[in-house]
Amino acid sequence: MASTRVLLVLLIVINVIRAQNNPVFKKFEYKHSFRAPNLAQRDGSIPFWIVSGDAIASGEQLRLAPSMRSRKGIAWNKRAFIESENFQVDIALKIGGQGRVGADGLGIWYTSQLGALGPVFGANDFWTGMGLFMDSFDNDGQKNNPQVSLMLNDGTRSYDHHTDGSQQILSSCQRDFRNKPYPVRVRIEYMKNVLTVHVDDGMQPTPRYELCMRAENIFLPRNGYFGVSAATGGLADDHDILDFSVFSLFNEQQKPVPAAEQIPQQEKQKYDEEFERQMKEYEQERSKFKEQHPDKVKEDDEYDPSKYYEDATARELRLIYESQNAIHQVMQNMDQRLAQIQQAQLSGTGAAAVPQAGGVPPAAVSGGAGFSQPEKNEVITSLRDLTQSVRDMKQYVNEIFTKTYNIDQKIVQQGGGGAAGGVDSSMHQKVDSLLNELRTVRATQVQTSGPRGSANCPNVSCVSSTIFMLIIIVQTVIIIGVVFVRSKQDKAKFY
Repeated sequence: MASTRVLLVLLIVINVIRAQNNPVFKKFEYKHSFRAPNLAQRDGSIPFWIVSGDAIASGEQLRLAPSMRSRKGIAWNKRAFIESENFQVDIALKIGGQGRVGADGLGIWYTSQLGALGPVFGANDFWTGMGLFMDSFDNDGQKNNPQVSLMLNDGTRSYDHHTDGSQQILSSCQRDFRNKPYPVRVRIEYMKNVLTVHVDDGMQPTPRYELCMRAENIFLPRNGYFGVSAATGGLADDHDILDFSVFSLFNEQQKPVPAAEQIPQQEKQKYDEEFERQMKEYEQERSKFKEQHPDKVKEDDEYDPSKYYEDATARELRLIYESQNAIHQVMQNMDQRLAQIQQAQLSGTGAAAVPQAGGVPPAAVSGGAGFSQPEKNEVITSLRDLTQSVRDMKQYVNEIFTKTYNIDQKIVQQGGGGAAGGVDSSMHQKVDSLLNELRTVRATQVQTSGPRGSANCPNVSCVSSTIFMLIIIVQTVIIIGVVFVRSKQDKAKFY
């Protein structure tokens, strides 16, 4: 075990040293790529690409196949990849639909010829080159889908859909790439006849690649064409490509030589001499023009580039100054507006105080000095406290009204009339007592009357029955009025 570990450590160290000694250079190839935003032009086409079938290109994505049954679409690069023998392709895609299971899938191609519509994930069969398939539907019932599979073809084999190409694919890995919150990213790298595929899980905005497959001794056709395709069947998903970026890879020996270094040394020396000669002639003509036309000669600082072009530091300082100046201007406008409001308030107060002050003109009141900052803060605080007090009073009044209303409703429900019933019963009792007294007085008068019906009042002064009844009626009216007035006051307390 110890010797095995030592060997593994030595192999890792050797690989790291080789990687450091043979660095890889990467160059973006825009003529073989497309990405959002401005992915497509106004007419729906993609520069350097052919889009056909049901594929639709927009500014943000390329939809190869929509979530409709039996649809297929392809997009193929018009230009052959002649920049390098090695490449790296970064793809950002989204595959998903409303169903629990989707179909059919998406293909990423590198072939010796331009592709066409066909039965293999939307592209033609019997291709020559590489096909990387994002297979969504489990045709063979092995419960190993969705999966990412790689198949190489020399133009003689037909892809077997019924078995998901299980006897034809070179390598595969099971990855769930449907209905992810973020785009799923795939990285294909072909370097020194070694093909590796990394796949992201699409669960975070920044890609987190995991190795899906690695195959050695892979010989892809030179000067091939990149393409993508997708197809749907009885089930359907949306198949979208958001980013298709192609990079050419070089090692130190294969690093492309800049165009300036490709010029032969003799021609380069000749061009340098010609440039020096023309610069000398230009300086001579310039000095001669200065001598002949001194009034039209511009100063040397006119030719200073820093006078017309600002650097990053100057631009940053200018932006900071402009932003600070804008903030200062806004604060000044606010202060002027507040001064106007205070002036209007003071003018209104002075106008109201003229009749009480005995002829003090409004200008004398409003023309004084404005509020200082502490006074402003004090006024604002007082206004806030007053507003809070008014809110508390309003809440208190609402509570009183609610409680009194509930009490009134309970009294009406329990007493069948409440206060009105109580007033009527008291009035009946008082009227009954008055009637009883009236009957008693009447009986006493009958007993004490003489034979002719005249009253016999030997010791007291007698009152006639008409006056007596008038007194009783007035007293009854007064009592009823007092009771009615008291009942009105009691009812008013409930509101």
